[in-house]
Amino acid sequence: MAINLAEKYSTQVDEVIRKGLLSTAGTNNDVEFEGAQTVKVYSLDTAPLNDYDPEGGMSRYGTPVELEDTVQTMKMTQQKSFTFTIDKTYESDSPEGVRNAGKALQRQIEQVIIPAIDTYRFSVLASKAGTVIERELDSTNAYNTFVEANTAITDEEFPIEGRVAFCSNAFIELLKKDSGFTKATELAQERVIYKGMVGDCDGVAIIAVPKRRLPEDTAFIITHPMCAPAPVKLQDYKIHKDPPGIAGTLVEGLLYHDIFVFDKKKKAVAVCFDRAASAQTDSNE
Repeated sequence: MAINLAEKYSTQVDEVIRKGLLSTAGTNNDVEFEGAQTVKVYSLDTAPLNDYDPEGGMSRYGTPVELEDTVQTMKMTQQKSFTFTIDKTYESDSPEGVRNAGKALQRQIEQVIIPAIDTYRFSVLASKAGTVIERELDSTNAYNTFVEANTAITDEEFPIEGRVAFCSNAFIELLKKDSGFTKATELAQERVIYKGMVGDCDGVAIIAVPKRRLPEDTAFIITHPMCAPAPVKLQDYKIHKDPPGIAGTLVEGLLYHDIFVFDKKKKAVAVCFDRAASAQTDSNE
């Protein structure tokens, strides 16, 4: 007999994943993937401004140009699964509840699934960033580097409101020590609205991310949720009681997800790599 957790515990499982993910604040669900593995997003270009000519006859507004378009193809690739068993004899020899299948599945989601989704999303955001800064960071340049990256996005005329920065704890520590950064007014806890958020910097929400979930040497990623659709197309978790060939419980899980960055909005994503650690390693070799 199989108990499909997508039916029995769907609300609970979805809530656990949603609350546990740190990357959610920087993504959206604006692209519909239901019934399709691939979608195409069309973007129309714009027309140039002309000098209006009141004596120009039929061309007072200028010469009409046909608007061109660009097409971005998004194909979902991340089909991840897991499976494990809990033998009935081992369960009977263990203290009550230790080998509980439901608790084991919960642990799998919290310790494996959620970090894996975040890690993949951050890797894609970093690889698609329109602004890339590589610097040896310390407590004298952390704040200015963050402002530099944020200003690059602002200069591209993307909205400031709604931006988030996924920062390593090491970078947040440097930021706190930087004399150019006013901790009392900017890294305050008064407006914590996202999972992992520790405050603001230069008007951007700062979200602390464990080092292992970020690409190597990443200090921070600044983005806006409008830039990156992150569909979770399928979550299927099952517990099978005494399936053929197994005395005990078989647990299976399937996760179908991905993340994309709109080509037209890459410049609203900035990443900074801290090369201080790499430089230190090279000097020791």
